[in-house]
Amino acid sequence: MRGSTVLPGTSQENGSDPGVGGLPIHRLEVPMPNTLPFAIGTFDTIGPMSRASFPHRHTFHEIVLVTGGTGSHVVDLTRFTLRPPHLCFIAPGQVHYWDGVRGLEGCVVVFTDDFLLEHPADRALLRRLGRRPWLELPERDADWAARLVAEMDHEYRTGAEGFGGVLRALLHILVVRAGRLPAPGRPHPHGAPAPEAARPPPRRPSSSPW
Repeated sequence: MRGSTVLPGTSQENGSDPGVGGLPIHRLEVPMPNTLPFAIGTFDTIGPMSRASFPHRHTFHEIVLVTGGTGSHVVDLTRFTLRPPHLCFIAPGQVHYWDGVRGLEGCVVVFTDDFLLEHPADRALLRRLGRRPWLELPERDADWAARLVAEMDHEYRTGAEGFGGVLRALLHILVVRAGRLPAPGRPHPHGAPAPEAARPPPRRPSSSPW
């Protein structure tokens, strides 16, 4: 799988023309009929557009597990500061770019709607995640996210029999679990120890025998 960038004012046969003065549109191209509309890799292996520093849109979904780096990520005019680990969800048509990043590390997963045919409800969930695209991961959530992404990468690289179905299943689990994570500023659904101010004061022993 490879990608191409449609620049403003460039006419395309499929109608994906950003128009004069519009934003560049990045789209995936599948060079062979039997190739899955899916790719996974590091920022380096996916290519320079994975860390593009100019506003652009995609025609595909992008999930990023950020494990290192400083700077910020801008999604639909909202700026998010890098404090890894993060899970980031970009839906088709959303505008995003990386700004002032250094040492950006992590894994990038890209795929089209066609890849979601076995789990069509994931399309709506991914678009909901795109409305809160920047999730900070506590240690326990970072662990399962990293394991799922590593499993996807292994399946993709080995290409063993039935790997497409395994990739779809792993992606489905990642999306559903991410949907359970709280939006920024909300308490974690698994619960956390109450802050000291919110805990009831300890009971003091009474001097009364009763």
